[in-house]
Amino acid sequence: MEKGNHSNKQNVIMVVTSNLATILVSLIMGFVFTKYMSVEGYAYFRIYMLYVSYAGVFHFGFVNGIYLKYGHLDVDQIPLGIFRRFAKIMYLVQLLVVIALSVILFVARPSDTNEIVSYIFVIINIPLINIKWFYSSINQFTKRFVQDSVVTFVMNMSQLFMVIMVCVTRLYYYQIVLVLMTIVNLLALIMVMRQNSFIVWGKDENPEKGEVPALFKSGFFIMLSEFVATIIIGIDSIFVQNLFSISDFALYSFATSILTVIYWVIAAFSNMVYPYLVRADSDRYDEYYTLMSDFLTILASYSLLGYFVAKFIVEIWLPNYIDSMEITAILFGTIIFRVLILLVGGNFFKVLKRVMDFSKNNIFAIVLSFVANVIAYLIFRSMESIAWASFLSFVLWYAVTEFYFAREIHVPVKESLRRYIVIAAVYLAFFVSRKYTGLVAFVLYFVLDTVICLVLYWPQVKKLFAVVKNEMIKK
Repeated sequence: MEKGNHSNKQNVIMVVTSNLATILVSLIMGFVFTKYMSVEGYAYFRIYMLYVSYAGVFHFGFVNGIYLKYGHLDVDQIPLGIFRRFAKIMYLVQLLVVIALSVILFVARPSDTNEIVSYIFVIINIPLINIKWFYSSINQFTKRFVQDSVVTFVMNMSQLFMVIMVCVTRLYYYQIVLVLMTIVNLLALIMVMRQNSFIVWGKDENPEKGEVPALFKSGFFIMLSEFVATIIIGIDSIFVQNLFSISDFALYSFATSILTVIYWVIAAFSNMVYPYLVRADSDRYDEYYTLMSDFLTILASYSLLGYFVAKFIVEIWLPNYIDSMEITAILFGTIIFRVLILLVGGNFFKVLKRVMDFSKNNIFAIVLSFVANVIAYLIFRSMESIAWASFLSFVLWYAVTEFYFAREIHVPVKESLRRYIVIAAVYLAFFVSRKYTGLVAFVLYFVLDTVICLVLYWPQVKKLFAVVKNEMIKK
């Protein structure tokens, strides 16, 4: 048991460390490229980032289906022959995707040559990202988080080296950056395949009849759920790209780029939660749901401090993009809801095997976001109104998700109401603190947030302190 606890702690430490590094490196990339690229060049770079963020859609849920069915297995329990066949299916699917997207691009032929270059790199990187994710997901559901974190660390260092090289050579062209990012993705794919060489090489076996279609079917809507937040923010960006100027798109994309990094990290932590939750006592799901929601609300509330740091950097480093911080502030409001929907709601949908309910929940969110964006544009015709439409979409999406679990696993309404009060108070503190500047705003929000959490969540905080104290005594 002690060995298992040590392993779990090591997994958590590695995942937290690697994802903090991901945030840091991604922010460095964003701030450096935004500073030195032309506005137009940065816009085309962001077009690539916008559409490549949907790369995971193009495994059509196959990886998620495997994760759902085999997520309870340890590495020595995996049916190797069947997984080797799964890998070959993955290769074939990605080849067909590249062919199909290439044909679509050839037929569409955008008038802007720079857009075409961005789309070509999207097509090239989709199979690199998805095949890497196929093997990385195996690392994760077998709880080999250390190996997966090593790949993340190497990717972060490679991207940092890429930034340094671009700065030294002064080649601030989006085409150069896209070539280097493709090389980094290829390196990550090679690493994760080496880690799973026992699956890459060897004799494969046929899975049971009908299993592969069933994996696609069960995994598709789970995959969709992981991309709902990206889709919602992406709908915003697509609206802005097509309805506003290229300069406006650059501003809006800069605002969403900060948020996208945080969304990636949230998704990574979501994949870490499932293997443990699926092994938990099902009779205590209501308790787990409440505890997870409460603690994650506290943690997510502190993540809003990132806005004040980002604003401080933008004011000093990127004064031309200061107007984007109004949009950034609005979109930062989605973080707490995203954490609760994906890390709590998403994992409980998976554990309960409620795939169809999960799909309905996600389709509702996407449709809601699209309609809200259309209405916001038609009435106000501003980028800020589109951002507010996304924020309200997240609020309604979370409310519907909460109502579902209150009914299905009997989550106490009283506990949920207290959480809503905490979230409302946190956002009020956030928007009050925004009226100030620099360190004053940061400290003010930190103090207000701490007071809110201590006053309204004191029983949960005491429980957390007790756990930490017990761990220290053990040591």
